[in-house]
Amino acid sequence: MQPRRSWRNIVYTVWDVLWITIDQKISTARSRLSLRLQGCEFGSDFTTTGHCSFKARAEQSIRIGSHVRFLAGWRSNRVGLSGSVLLQTFGEGVIDIGNHSGGSAVVLSARSRISIGQYVNLGGNVKIYDHDFHALEADKRRLGQFEQEPHVRSSPVVIGNDVFVGANAIILKGVTLGERCIVAAGSVVFKGNYPPDCLIAGNPAQIVGGKSRI
Repeated sequence: MQPRRSWRNIVYTVWDVLWITIDQKISTARSRLSLRLQGCEFGSDFTTTGHCSFKARAEQSIRIGSHVRFLAGWRSNRVGLSGSVLLQTFGEGVIDIGNHSGGSAVVLSARSRISIGQYVNLGGNVKIYDHDFHALEADKRRLGQFEQEPHVRSSPVVIGNDVFVGANAIILKGVTLGERCIVAAGSVVFKGNYPPDCLIAGNPAQIVGGKSRI
């Protein structure tokens, strides 16, 4: 027997939809303005919800395609988001995002390049770093933040078309994911070139199957 919806449920649903609509309009306008002021590109129908931050070290260092969505509000994605959307570049870093891609409460941080293809889904709280943030050598970490920068290692991250990265996964420097790969929720992927159509899981992540075993 299906539970009956009361008038309270209907009112709450209408309020929910109204709130999401208003939030999307405000968030999208703020995100587009931020990108324009920093000299960065975005395509048609680029939309956001919730709090989204874009920190571009140089003009054109963040490039976003058409029909891209970033969600940071719990009403627009109830997977259990833990923060805002953050895209940031350092030095010569570049972030490229293809058409019809998007993510929820994601963090993308580039000193080299993060390249994301088309129709890529980044699940809730996914983090992609193409660098280590700090030097790996202990003596270099004793230096100030700016003195450390020349010693911080980075390597491009490339994500092919139609890739799906599950919630809370982390992708680190030097990773290439072939087209249609699936990264299981909570995985930590570092180094390596993963072929198309594989299932990747674990910490450290490894190939555990192909399309036929998903």
